[in-house]
Amino acid sequence: MVKQKDSRQTAFPEAALKQVRAGATLAFLKRTAQAYRLTGKVVEGNKIGRTLGYPTANMQLENPTEVVPGQGVYTAMVSMNDHWYQSMVNVGIRPTLDMYNVTIEAHLFGFQGDIYGRTFTIHFLERIRDEMRFSSLSELKEQLDRDREKSRKSLGKMEARLLKGEGELLLKTA
Repeated sequence: MVKQKDSRQTAFPEAALKQVRAGATLAFLKRTAQAYRLTGKVVEGNKIGRTLGYPTANMQLENPTEVVPGQGVYTAMVSMNDHWYQSMVNVGIRPTLDMYNVTIEAHLFGFQGDIYGRTFTIHFLERIRDEMRFSSLSELKEQLDRDREKSRKSLGKMEARLLKGEGELLLKTA
């Protein structure tokens, strides 16, 4: 067993964490009946997402040794200050911007406000696509629009089966 460092010190089998590393967060959810989660603080990013209409909360992990899902775009629920937000999350190097460091950034649907420095948790649900390089920012924005629609549909189907607990997101099994 390998432990995921969180407030409950929940232990997950290595096979489940291998699924997370591969980006199979939905398989992890089904296997463990809980969403894989990462917690960290909101830090400043390049602010390019906001110019495209998709401001993001960039995460600095509380524990930098935690397993990070494979690079790609995910549907997720974000918990922050006792509120839950439907989200889409990018994990990766942002190749369209010629960046090389892996970042974790969440776009919270319908959220507006300054949250720099706040702690938040991303509860990963489903990977919707691989990270891709686009020839322009307008092409990236068009893909983000498609990702938002796909995320909302996925979250709409899934949300009735999710239980929002204190700090965790569980899958109803019955």
